[in-house]
Amino acid sequence: MRESLDLPNIPEYVSIKEAAKLLGISDKRVYAYIEDGRLPAMRAAHVIMIPVEEIKRFKPKISGRPRKNTPIWRTSPENNIQLATSIIVRIRKGQQELLRQKLEEMKVAQEHIFPGTIARYIVGSKTHSKNVEILLFWRSTALPDEETREKALNAFQQSMADVFDWNTAVYDDSEVYLHT
Repeated sequence: MRESLDLPNIPEYVSIKEAAKLLGISDKRVYAYIEDGRLPAMRAAHVIMIPVEEIKRFKPKISGRPRKNTPIWRTSPENNIQLATSIIVRIRKGQQELLRQKLEEMKVAQEHIFPGTIARYIVGSKTHSKNVEILLFWRSTALPDEETREKALNAFQQSMADVFDWNTAVYDDSEVYLHT
């Protein structure tokens, strides 16, 4: 079938590809959930359709297995140290729900991945409930140049300008001494 065909959508239903994008998983995983009976679907001609309400209610099981041992402390080799960027910023008044919504959209769309990072965290403070900390971890051997990092951060800041008060942001670049 040609992609250029303008076919109507069936209201309140999504395709396998759309479901995968909404859930942040692969098409193959969506098929597996349908086969296991965990995700209800119906067939319309040769197309499998999933009710939008079922996508909203669906909660995938946690992947992986629980750790049996706590990881030990390690140090990075001198020629490939870990670096961290920490940004603490205040959430604009009344924007908690919008923050959650935007973070979910960012996750599903796979946006703002900050090239070269080995780990990224966006953490809500329990002590200072109006603050969020953004933690970005890099390896020195894969650290992009400053212009690339700055461009990625600017794009993130622009997309979150209605949620975060960037005038309150406190930035810190660090070297990781110990990690797991």
